[in-house]
Amino acid sequence: MGFNLLARPLKLPCTFSLILLYLAAFILQRVHGSTPSALSVPVKPTWLGLDGNWSPVSIRVGTPPQWVDVLASTASQETWVVGRGGCDGTDKCTRERGGLFSPGSSSSWSEVGFAALGLDPQLGFTGFGQYGFDSLALSDTISVPDQIIGVINTTEYWSGFLGLGIKPTNFTESDEPTFLSSLVENQSLIPSHSYGYTAGASHRLKGVPASLTLGGFDADRFEPHDISFDLDPNQNPVVSVNNITVIATPLEASNVSTGWPGNSATLLESLDSSLFTLDSSTPYLWLPESVCNQFEKHLGLVYDQNIDLYTFGNKSSQQETLAKQNLTFDFTISDLPDSANTVSLTLPYAAFDLQLSYPFPHLNATESSDPVKYFPLRKASNDSQYTLGRAFLQETYLLVDYERNNFSVFQAKFPANTLVQTHIIDISRPGNSTFKGPDEARPSRWNGKLITGTAVGSSAALLVLTGFVVVCCRRQGFFKRSSTGGIGKGKDSAQRRFAWNFWWLRSTLKEKPAFEVDGSESYAKEFPTCHEIKELPTCETKELQGTAFHAYSDQSKRTTLMTYPVTPSDHDPSKPVELESYSPSKGKHQENTVVELRSSTPPYSPDYIRQLSSQSPSISAQSNDESQRSTRVISPITPKHADKVSPISRLGQGPQRSSSREGN
Repeated sequence: MGFNLLARPLKLPCTFSLILLYLAAFILQRVHGSTPSALSVPVKPTWLGLDGNWSPVSIRVGTPPQWVDVLASTASQETWVVGRGGCDGTDKCTRERGGLFSPGSSSSWSEVGFAALGLDPQLGFTGFGQYGFDSLALSDTISVPDQIIGVINTTEYWSGFLGLGIKPTNFTESDEPTFLSSLVENQSLIPSHSYGYTAGASHRLKGVPASLTLGGFDADRFEPHDISFDLDPNQNPVVSVNNITVIATPLEASNVSTGWPGNSATLLESLDSSLFTLDSSTPYLWLPESVCNQFEKHLGLVYDQNIDLYTFGNKSSQQETLAKQNLTFDFTISDLPDSANTVSLTLPYAAFDLQLSYPFPHLNATESSDPVKYFPLRKASNDSQYTLGRAFLQETYLLVDYERNNFSVFQAKFPANTLVQTHIIDISRPGNSTFKGPDEARPSRWNGKLITGTAVGSSAALLVLTGFVVVCCRRQGFFKRSSTGGIGKGKDSAQRRFAWNFWWLRSTLKEKPAFEVDGSESYAKEFPTCHEIKELPTCETKELQGTAFHAYSDQSKRTTLMTYPVTPSDHDPSKPVELESYSPSKGKHQENTVVELRSSTPPYSPDYIRQLSSQSPSISAQSNDESQRSTRVISPITPKHADKVSPISRLGQGPQRSSSREGN
């Protein structure tokens, strides 16, 4: 009765009441859904790489967005993408390198100039990139402007990288925040400076892709424990490897024997324990030479000096023998060599049963050659190179919490439906965090009692408004049926049709949960269906004369954005690629001084930067300490020739781009 008395004098139209109810529900949803939450970065069920099958993440760069697939880098804080100069314009090259980015096609690109690529110089990573600022997006709604983008136009790095570091880069006098930091501090999209990552495993099931969560982790992708380690002073995840043991469980039908006592062998003993960096930028295990010798002895590996990697040489059957022995490698890690808390991780031989493909540098192969089986093991020349790379992260899950200065390493899990089912959990900020957090004005900064009170009060108000709308609609005959038993005619019927159309539109446009990020173009999303089919009113269609209209799909639009044929003015495959040298002292490009990149067969795989003018000033990616390191470094791809191509030693004393992530 109370509602009838309230509704009678107001006589609000039913449709207008429904609109008010929708607005109230929308406001309530926004109030309670604006809290920063972890983001699951979109991945594609495809594989990239010349040295294995690696699972990429999909990002969009520039305006309009250009889709590219890159690998996650736990050691870098920058985003690198492959440019048009890295391919010969063929779809095959574009596809195998994860797509190309053209700065000239982006209206939001802001040029900085050419600079040395500052990633893992201790491993011999060298080269130059075309740097600038541009927008970086994970979906239609998750986009961050003014991010550092490095464009690489050689094959020294076959794929691009999405850096997960937080230390800012300094091109001039100001620090530029990283993508992860921008998501927290500038966009207030994720709750903390943290991430969870596993590299994916093509050898598991039918291929399980990578998982990357920013501001949290996916609880479905690892076996939990309560042991954590401290980040090193440069905020890198570093562990002590105390033991590596290989265990054979030969298949019953294989009829093979290892010859090892107890079918197990120790490859790294506790006396040889040392600190190793977890770095997904490199695929290899960089181990002491003495440990590599144990691998070589027990596994029958052959060291190839041309590529500085272990293959099986002429013993092609040895790889099949290892597979039949059903090998597993047990790694025992801890925070420090003498730490009491240890974590045991088991990796199958399949994680290390990888292939090298043409045009891998200095591989004795042609485009028609079969891939070469190899073991991702590389000799470290000193302890600064001790690294557990991407091959290790196929079977492990890395969770990094920068704000608590710790990380954990877990045994990875491989559920069958990883692309459609996740269990995303936020990593909250600690009370004593020294990091800048999300926007203070957002509801996420409210205390618990205020959030609870607001939720209860607003929900009650929504219920009252819902009852009010129902009464209004009943008084106007919205729920009455006509004498024929069907939908009535006239004014009331028009109101009902409008209301139905409105609510149908509302249901189709309903927002997704905050932690879901669009981006998969391989798995379509379907709206729920039911047994009842409702038809919207239609009118007679009339066909107008004119020419045919040919629409294009989103896929073709994406192809247009990603594929950029190289014109003669861009790159002649038979001639060197010439890049203008940047002069920081004059703030403009020099016409007479160029950095020359020479290509080898095929045209889109230039070997190295062969000559750099000693007079050419440039911007260096290394800090002052790293620039003083020995120039005899081991390249992650062709270490044997690093002393001939290292650009670090030939840059002179020009202005530098420093990164506080690197050594102090």
